[in-house]
Amino acid sequence: MESKNTDTDLHAAVMAALASVDDPEMGENLVDLGVVGEVLIEGDSVRVSLIPTSATCPMADVMIDDALTAVQRACPPGIDVDVHMDWDTEWSPERLAPELRARFGW
Repeated sequence: MESKNTDTDLHAAVMAALASVDDPEMGENLVDLGVVGEVLIEGDSVRVSLIPTSATCPMADVMIDDALTAVQRACPPGIDVDVHMDWDTEWSPERLAPELRARFGW
């Protein structure tokens, strides 16, 4: 069983990795756009859900692939990483980082 501190460090590394990935259409990182839904760390696995900004997000596959690659690079060897799109959760402008919300006028 991993210590809580290790989980916290891994969570921080995963969030930093996700912040390094830009949405291909918006040109802003996934964390600031508020599309990172949940980061779940259990044992040797990391599960990340992304929330699409629209129900017909045409770049969902690219976002998943880019996020998966970034998170895998941030994790130590032996960690299983799953990144998926959460089509059931609705994204809203309130999820944006305050700086982006101001810049976009929301």
